Amino acid sequence: MTNSTNDLTQKQAKVLSFICNYFKENKFYPTYKDIAKTFQFNSDATVRTYLEILERKKYIKRHAKARALTILKNPFETPIIGNIKAGIPSEALETFDTTVDTLTLLTYSKNKFGLKVKGDSMIDAGIFENDIAIIQKNKTITSNDIVAALIDDEATLKRYVKEDQKIILKAENSNYNPIILSENTVTNLIGKCIGIIREY
Repeated sequence: MTNSTNDLTQKQAKVLSFICNYFKENKFYPTYKDIAKTFQFNSDATVRTYLEILERKKYIKRHAKARALTILKNPFETPIIGNIKAGIPSEALETFDTTVDTLTLLTYSKNKFGLKVKGDSMIDAGIFENDIAIIQKNKTITSNDIVAALIDDEATLKRYVKEDQKIILKAENSNYNPIILSENTVTNLIGKCIGIIREY
């Protein structure tokens, strides 16, 4: 299965892209008037023609009410097409599962953001320089979680360990000493690291 719009004209693909991006940003679909205004169509009838084509080619499904569309296939997202074993090789099956953009790690949240990792203090946890640490601010933090913390106005990524009346921000590299804080400095914690993104 490939993500392609070869069966669409350039304008049809642009309309589909607009619908997909609009839904991704707003969590609801555009109206006919939204689409007509964006593409300077003269009437809702022109919009309807485009949507009929996209529905016939099974990219969307239309419903009776305004904004009542359903995206059936988004060719502009990176698909996850199956599983890969890190042990014994097995046959690769191209079976569509979901997309990268819909992974919980990457979906939008006002309490979620990325920080680019600098340095090698977390290499034993598999976190390397230039990785992107995804931080969520409203996650409950418990001992042994990896967290982003603010120390002397600088953000640092460390293992959070709570012992007695103190908090230890522990590096995952024996070349670095732990940072020991009193319990009342917990407000320096920015958020919990919920995942890592890495480019090769």
